[in-house]
Amino acid sequence: MSEPSSPAPPGAPSVPPTAVDPLARAGSEVLGGPAGRRLGGDGPWWARALPVAVFLTSAAIAVGVATRHHCRAQGWNTPDQFVHACYSDLPVVFTSSGLANGLGPYDDGVALNQPPVTAALAWLLARLAPHEVTVAAQRTYFDVSSVLLLLAALVVTVSVWATTGRGRGWDVLLVAVSPVLALSGLLSLDLAGVALATAGTACWARRRPVAAGVLLGLAVAARTYPVLVLLAIALLAVRTGRHRAAATTVLAAVLAWLAVDLPLALTRPGAWSAYLSAFFEQRAGYGSPWVLPQLAQQAVGAEGTSGLPGTAVVVLSVGAWIAWTALVGVFALWAPRRPRLPQVAFLLVAGCCALGVAFPPQASLWLLPLAVLAVPRWRDQVLWWAAEAAYYGAVWLYIAGQTNTDRALPPELYALFLLLRLAAVAWLVVCVVREARAPRRDAVRSTPGLDDPAGGDFDGAPDALVVRIG
Repeated sequence: MSEPSSPAPPGAPSVPPTAVDPLARAGSEVLGGPAGRRLGGDGPWWARALPVAVFLTSAAIAVGVATRHHCRAQGWNTPDQFVHACYSDLPVVFTSSGLANGLGPYDDGVALNQPPVTAALAWLLARLAPHEVTVAAQRTYFDVSSVLLLLAALVVTVSVWATTGRGRGWDVLLVAVSPVLALSGLLSLDLAGVALATAGTACWARRRPVAAGVLLGLAVAARTYPVLVLLAIALLAVRTGRHRAAATTVLAAVLAWLAVDLPLALTRPGAWSAYLSAFFEQRAGYGSPWVLPQLAQQAVGAEGTSGLPGTAVVVLSVGAWIAWTALVGVFALWAPRRPRLPQVAFLLVAGCCALGVAFPPQASLWLLPLAVLAVPRWRDQVLWWAAEAAYYGAVWLYIAGQTNTDRALPPELYALFLLLRLAAVAWLVVCVVREARAPRRDAVRSTPGLDDPAGGDFDGAPDALVVRIG
């Protein structure tokens, strides 16, 4: 049996990453060397982990706005928005979905294809912008959306900080300085769903199962992937025998989801199910391994470069995801020592992303807080960041080439960047599996007094069920 992790109350001292992480220490030489005592918890309040992370998170969103300068000035037009890497779903959906005409999220003629919470947010933001299809209206919609997404990013940062455990508060910088946040944070409203999911995880860590369930239920109604966090909680409840809190959280999540979705499903069933049916009707999308056959056809100049049929892609994706989820479930119950909650959740969500029908850049936001909590090491995070940043630039140049071949990225090069990104996610998966099997490698469990600070009721719990294979 492991001892429960020491709580991390506000103001608890934490060790700067330059004191324990070789890459952070080496990189700090650019800024004058490793942090000293004043950044280790004894300095002024503004030099501690959370205030620094809040500032850097705000700076990351500001970078995201700055990179859209060309589009804010000239409009989100093809191919310029891809050539200048300033694309965002926000203004494009505003004008193409019907929201710019003053319609509601589920009115006839509106094509949002978004879960209810996300659709409601898109509509509320549209109420703050002029109801006209102009560059000025697009810019206003993008700007007000950026304010909301800044708040969402801050919620993610604070929630990760609250989940790290005593002595590891500076791990939150891995969220704040990640290029995933700066580049993809303003691509869509995904960050709002990530904020709800991360806040729900923080409530679970603080042993508030009802609040955790409500937030995770709302997160599922915003972005479907948080159901995998609930699955991770259920798996570890089976392993530890701590069923009551887990059942409370799952029940609260189901009720919260029903409170949002059921009225819409009863009154507007066609509109409610549109985002679900759209999944089964789509073809292989950008970032997905299932688009590689299409890229191969394009590279050799074959006729008919449509790739795999849509039905085949959905069947392959769903089948691969089910198999991966089963493997993660077995691993969670078989590993010599109980994996930490963020480790199990990361494995589930990473498989969902990497094996999905599409893996757009903004889907990496789903992984970001879980990756930081599961693998809080700068070397591994920087490798992932580099692959994400490279792919981010590559995908826009490849899309630009569909309408402007003078500035096109060849399909074989795009495939290379796609594979590098998938390999980086796979590397994080390898790190999680390796550290779950050998906890002495785990940066969190090798910190004195910590077991699973994000685990809530599972923190320090003995095993009730362990699957033995062979």
